Amino acid sequence: MRTILGVALPYTVTGFEAGRYWSWSVAGIPATGHRVIPQEGGALVTFTVPWWAPAYLPVCALALRRIERLATR
Repeated sequence: MRTILGVALPYTVTGFEAGRYWSWSVAGIPATGHRVIPQEGGALVTFTVPWWAPAYLPVCALALRRIERLATR
């Protein structure tokens, strides 16, 4: 279960490549995909978001900033 806005929802990993990529669905609805591409001196991190969920883009932007802070400590 994943808690989103205080509501517990079932999730399923729908794609996985160890250390590189994972995607998931929440309550049977496709959610985000996450990709890490190693590069010289760091990594490129990307999220994929369904075309119908642009309101989720600010959440992804916040997550990327948090990931960057964690990675550069």
